[in-house]
Amino acid sequence: MKRIPIDGDYVYGAISLQAHRDGIQPWRLPHSEHALYATFGDITAKAEKPSGVRIRFETNSQMVELEADFDVSEEPNSYLCLSCNNEILTQQKVNSNESIWRFALPESGMCAYEIWLPVFATAKLRSLGVEEGFSLMPTEDARLKWLTYGSSITHCRSSENPCLTWPSVAARKHDLNLTSMGYGGECHLDSNIGRAMRDCDADIITMKLGINVYANSSLNSRTFCPAVIGMIQVIREKHPRTPIGLITPIYACERETNKNAVGMTLEDYRQELRRAWDALRSYGDDKVFLFEGFELLNPQEAHLLPDNLHPSAEGYVMIGERAASKILPELLDAR
Repeated sequence: MKRIPIDGDYVYGAISLQAHRDGIQPWRLPHSEHALYATFGDITAKAEKPSGVRIRFETNSQMVELEADFDVSEEPNSYLCLSCNNEILTQQKVNSNESIWRFALPESGMCAYEIWLPVFATAKLRSLGVEEGFSLMPTEDARLKWLTYGSSITHCRSSENPCLTWPSVAARKHDLNLTSMGYGGECHLDSNIGRAMRDCDADIITMKLGINVYANSSLNSRTFCPAVIGMIQVIREKHPRTPIGLITPIYACERETNKNAVGMTLEDYRQELRRAWDALRSYGDDKVFLFEGFELLNPQEAHLLPDNLHPSAEGYVMIGERAASKILPELLDAR
């Protein structure tokens, strides 16, 4: 086997890479600022889980090997997924005691492939391997860049495989270069996250906001709307005309009417998000858009929320398909 070390030219969907003696680790935050993020919540633990991160390469081989280490202790049902031209070719279950995964490839000459990393398993990437006599090299992802921010419902831990998170489904439908900043339990409009989003390349941005703030009572009727406006204003420092889509929460059962510790229901947060959108539009920001979460998953589809909060694998695919038809076209047209 001919082995090619994996470096940053192969990795997409990560915000930074940490070098180790035994490989590189993708992060969905700037790892150089790790100490700043480690001071609040559990966000660093979620940011090292590579939801939406891919290894992208071009080869004429009929087989490729991935050498990597994965920690699946928090999510035993973790998978790698191989795609080509946005179509899923195969998936493989990941075990912590393995370090080599072999993928059979179609006989199609030189073709660009992506290996999507597990949604909830920390990764250290080492090398790609092909048989002698075949080529393998990184290939640039020159597609339009979509940056999405959200909670566990964007992180998508219970998706069937990493190609079937809702952002992955929608990105593949529109042939987009995805970066997912979905952090389970950690979508609280933190100012450092706004800075990280500001510093990312993006052609369109979506922000699915409200459910974690409701659950933790982290913002109230005085602070939620200003926090939304402030984060968008920070992003606008480097993205003055990038279309930004605000997405209200999907249906979430008893949270619709039960008040949290600061006296707000989930519908109250939707209304505050609408108020933030209206204020931004009144200020002259015609590139910020509002989308209703019920358009993605509504009360009649509560059976797709097995724990009354997180979508099932089927639910994530449905949300991705609806985002592809109801959200992304408007943002792409607004570029």
